[in-house]
Amino acid sequence: MNLSKNKFEILSVVLSLGVATLAKAAVDNRYEAITGKEAPKNPDSEDASLGNVILYTALTAAIGVTAKILVRKYFTKQWKKMDGNVPNHLN
Repeated sequence: MNLSKNKFEILSVVLSLGVATLAKAAVDNRYEAITGKEAPKNPDSEDASLGNVILYTALTAAIGVTAKILVRKYFTKQWKKMDGNVPNHLN
């Protein structure tokens, strides 16, 4: 199998975006289940306080970034097993 550096970068970006989307959906779901209210996505909304918007945004960012890092690490490890090489900046 011909595993190029470009394929690595493309697949890595696609996986990262997918995981970030899933993480955001999970945070939205849990926020709504815990609070019984819709996730405060708009800071201008009169239904949500600024504190809740900041808390929601911070949780979404922290969980999304953590998930992306874990997926990238696992993906890189699997790529090395299949190809043996990763882009130079990852060595």
